[in-house]
Amino acid sequence: MTEEGLKPYEEFTRCQNMEEIDELEKRWNKLNESRENKIPHYDMTLEELCKRYNLVLFEEVMKKYGILI
Repeated sequence: MTEEGLKPYEEFTRCQNMEEIDELEKRWNKLNESRENKIPHYDMTLEELCKRYNLVLFEEVMKKYGILI
């Protein structure tokens, strides 16, 4: 795990009672709520995504060079 991934685990293991765990959970929920609006949601198929951003599927590249998957 990365340091960023270990941070919540370390915070949780330092909690000594249920009150501290409840406070930690409230902070996590508040942090997650603030992140929700920043993550864009795209409602499109993979084909539409490739066409929109001029992407090529991995399978097509492999076929072009004769590599079987």
